[in-house]
Amino acid sequence: MIFIGGIGPRRKKLEGQPRICSNCGLSQAYLVRTDDYLSLFFIPIFRIRKGQSFVECERCGHIADETGKVYAAGTDLQAIRCHRCGETLEKGFNYCPHCGAER
Repeated sequence: MIFIGGIGPRRKKLEGQPRICSNCGLSQAYLVRTDDYLSLFFIPIFRIRKGQSFVECERCGHIADETGKVYAAGTDLQAIRCHRCGETLEKGFNYCPHCGAER
């Protein structure tokens, strides 16, 4: 018997109405969350871990917290979060350890 499964990220849009992006000024930013799901034969079965919500602009890719503000002066969430899965990254990482995307 062969078992093909694993745990992987899955994005979920939490709202249908776009917000105004704090970076580019266009209303193409949505509140999203990346959850980890157990998958069987590449089909998500159930959620393992609920992720933190964040706002991501579909046009420019800017990522911010739910209020659209930066965490610290001169540092925005895009510098410490993966642009693909939204997981927190350490500053020295060139690739996301959760999804493998290049920083």
